[in-house]
Amino acid sequence: MQQLENYFNNHPQRIFFLVLLLAFPAFFTNLGLLPLFADEPTRANVALEMILSGNFSVPTIGGEYYYNKPPLYNWMLAGLYSLTGSSSEFVTRLPAVIPMFLYAITIYYAADYFLKDKRIAALSGLAFIINSRMLLYDSMLGHIDIFYSLLTFSSFMLIFYFYQQQKWFLLFFVSYLITAITFLSKGLPSIAFQGFTLIALLSYTGNFKKFFSWQHILSGFFCLAIIGAYFYNYHQYNPNLETYFSTIWDQSSRRTANAELTIWKRITYLLFFPFEHLIHIFPVSLLALFALHKGFVQDIKQNPFLKFITIIFLANIWIYCLSPLTRPRYLLMLYPLVFIVSSYAYYTYRDQFPRLNKIVNFSILILAMLITLAVPVALLAGIDDFVERVPIKVVVLFTLCLSATLIIWRSKTQKFLAFAGLLIFLRLGFSWFIIPHRLHLGENKYYREIAIEMGNISKGMPFYFYQFHPPVLAIPFHDRLIFYIQSTRMQGVKFVENVTKPGYYFTFDRNINMPGVELVKEYKGNLKLYEVK
Repeated sequence: MQQLENYFNNHPQRIFFLVLLLAFPAFFTNLGLLPLFADEPTRANVALEMILSGNFSVPTIGGEYYYNKPPLYNWMLAGLYSLTGSSSEFVTRLPAVIPMFLYAITIYYAADYFLKDKRIAALSGLAFIINSRMLLYDSMLGHIDIFYSLLTFSSFMLIFYFYQQQKWFLLFFVSYLITAITFLSKGLPSIAFQGFTLIALLSYTGNFKKFFSWQHILSGFFCLAIIGAYFYNYHQYNPNLETYFSTIWDQSSRRTANAELTIWKRITYLLFFPFEHLIHIFPVSLLALFALHKGFVQDIKQNPFLKFITIIFLANIWIYCLSPLTRPRYLLMLYPLVFIVSSYAYYTYRDQFPRLNKIVNFSILILAMLITLAVPVALLAGIDDFVERVPIKVVVLFTLCLSATLIIWRSKTQKFLAFAGLLIFLRLGFSWFIIPHRLHLGENKYYREIAIEMGNISKGMPFYFYQFHPPVLAIPFHDRLIFYIQSTRMQGVKFVENVTKPGYYFTFDRNINMPGVELVKEYKGNLKLYEVK
């Protein structure tokens, strides 16, 4: 045990990459098992329709213009579809999961470079993949946010790097180049991040006059030129830029300026905001307790990098504090700033905080024991019908968790790093047992099957969504049906208001009572497929 302890202390970078390597099977196992849900089918539809139409300039869903997001992420997704020859759930989620690992590595190297402490770097990087939000939710979804946040966080780090070098042109040029790329991924939030970050940096360093320098102005114009080139090309296919701009603005502003939210709801949200997100990043949030040390604030002020990321965090977090409709994944570019500062506080003050350190160590040991003891429950859960080799998997997982728990118990200085390994094993168990269980019990599988069935029935014929007007909250459900129908047919579908052409018509909430119209099949939820001959 002492040799293992010494190895942990002397080679934290190797432990980091070892845990990262162990995370590959944990996160990739059954990645494509669940049907697309939440915002996944929307992204997938846009990418698939680009391939089917051959037009990569204009995002569409159901043949109608899609204005909510610029298309860079969809280009990536379409590229993967074309490269692999598959639009499966697994491929759809790769642009989120692969950047997750790259993000953890980026955090590691940034913290290592600026703080010169591989222990802090290793814990900060692993914190990104072992927090509860990433461990059990965001890593399973093909959303844009991890990729987008990786680029935004990288911009933060490069801004500080070039500031230290006093290379102002590169600071502005590179950060604005990344801003152009992120804008073409998600829209206006990129401008806000760039603006708040630069204003904060230039203000607290006494360099605000650089805001009016030729380096900044030229770089800003370069960014606008890239964005403008996209919209100029877009205009060639769809001149309605006014709707595009207003939709992008609405997507970014409605979570803040929502008139339906009462003052009391806003105040309540503001008060609970920090506690809610501490839950989202649990158990990494336990490390933040060490920031209560009386020397913490002074150390932050004296360390240029920690001071920078603290100021950047405060400069950007306020808008989310005022936005009750904010989703946790919107903050993935800011969470690592908390992870780095918290990891620094943990390694710096834990010996000076012996009572708190004992409480944290005891807490993670209890959590580790509970996780380990919960593993055999899978034998009694009745999942043998849809999970293969349950006893073997339980033995393997129990052995891994027990080994990690023993290391946590015996270790004197690296309990949390060992706990990170245990959480990776927890995610492996989640992939083995919980994901198949969700598929078995949920109704998403049924809707995927009927969409594929309709796609097969209608191959080679036009397919129409008749009077398609879903409420906003129902859009992910409808987009999912559209995606599976289109990916099965490898032909596009269209939304129509009238029955005027032969083909197949799909309705959500109404009947088609006309001569020459045949009801092909009726599905659960008042879904009907008609054929017009």
